[in-house]
Amino acid sequence: MNGLSDAQSTQPVLYVEDHPINAMLMSAMFEYRPSLSLVLASSVADALLRARELNPVLLLLDLRLPDGDGRALLPMLRHIPGCESAPAVAVTAEAEFELRGSGFTELWSKPLDLHTMLRRLDALTPSAQTPPDVAHERPIDWPVERPQRHTTAVHRRL
Repeated sequence: MNGLSDAQSTQPVLYVEDHPINAMLMSAMFEYRPSLSLVLASSVADALLRARELNPVLLLLDLRLPDGDGRALLPMLRHIPGCESAPAVAVTAEAEFELRGSGFTELWSKPLDLHTMLRRLDALTPSAQTPPDVAHERPIDWPVERPQRHTTAVHRRL
């Protein structure tokens, strides 16, 4: 779901995220919105290359990237044709991020809540909405195995 062929048949959303697990989780969440195609970039340089190939309906930017900062990336993306007016969302675990004056439309705090994120996706990309019965009845199939809990019995001598 991160190739350009998908982006051409659906509405592309550019997600700039350097942590593979976060990218996998976001990809799984986007399975609930088949009319949107999540295009992944793992760095500022990769985002700038991919943005030139797209006309994204939404920009999702992590703030801490290996070769720069999402706050600095946003103005660069705004100079690329097709990215000038796409809503931009800061997707971050930073507690101290100030949205006002940043150029971002919204802040999505990590860890993300599936239902909140889907509602916000619908609001930011109205033509991509999925009927509520499809969005909420389908079980979540996370691509990551959950760690198994190991319990140890503790015996005391009295």
